[in-house]
Amino acid sequence: MRVTVIGAGGVGGYYGGMLAAAGHDVTFVARGEHLDALRRQGGLRLRTVHGEVFAPASATDRPPEVPADLVLFTVKSYDTRAAADSMRPVVGPQTPILSLQNGVDNEEVLAELYGRDRVLGGVVYILTTIVEPGLVEQTGGPRTLILGEWRGGASGRAGRLAQTMQDAGIPAAASEDVAREKWVKFAYICAQAGMTALTRLPIGAIRAHPPAWAMFRQILEEVVAVGRARGVRLDDGVVAQHLALAQRVEPHVTSSLYYDLTHGKRLEIEALHGAVVRYGEAAGVPTPACRAVYAALVPHARLG
Repeated sequence: MRVTVIGAGGVGGYYGGMLAAAGHDVTFVARGEHLDALRRQGGLRLRTVHGEVFAPASATDRPPEVPADLVLFTVKSYDTRAAADSMRPVVGPQTPILSLQNGVDNEEVLAELYGRDRVLGGVVYILTTIVEPGLVEQTGGPRTLILGEWRGGASGRAGRLAQTMQDAGIPAAASEDVAREKWVKFAYICAQAGMTALTRLPIGAIRAHPPAWAMFRQILEEVVAVGRARGVRLDDGVVAQHLALAQRVEPHVTSSLYYDLTHGKRLEIEALHGAVVRYGEAAGVPTPACRAVYAALVPHARLG
């Protein structure tokens, strides 16, 4: 399968690298020193919890002119529209686009540009990072990938793609309601990312202080309420499940939002807490905790 990865960071590097290591024809669209290293090496070094592998792949600073059999779309949410518009040459008449991004509205941008039937949403449960140019490391997480048609419902395409991922060693499954799956994860991301970035502390410190832990819970409750108001089927157990998960997570764990904030990088705050606030306003659902996180972090977002 010819695969183009738009955004060769931690997530795109890991899943694209696994496909490349399994023998698929993968092209990474990257930039800077990471791109130079990928070209020099002839592929990506991938360090997983099971050991290190080399994933032979091509690398370029712009999407190829040849249509792909699959586009893995893994850029930061603030780059979604520009990256999506630039990749037109690689999107053929039958090319599916699989978004593996944070947030719940990136797929809407892709659907606007390419049509809802071309877009699949995906949820990943993994911790990955670029350790150095040309090397992506999986630092934790079960690696699970859940994907499905953004329009909803079952499809043979989603099932076949999940099987392809499984054959490449990726725990994957197809969902008939991937929007729900994304909102379930979105609730957890907003709570953990918001609180670790707001406090500049890891999850263990948040658990240890009742006011911070209560705010963690409140963020979960607000996101679930907003999702329900938008018609997403979120059951009563989501908040309890996420609280249990946050109790099990290693105390040193932070979030990508924390990392970006503490390293002077641009923040995905608009796609996370900003989206909750906007959706809440539209639906008449109060979101005071998410609004507080948004207000505190948006000055760091480098929106200009």
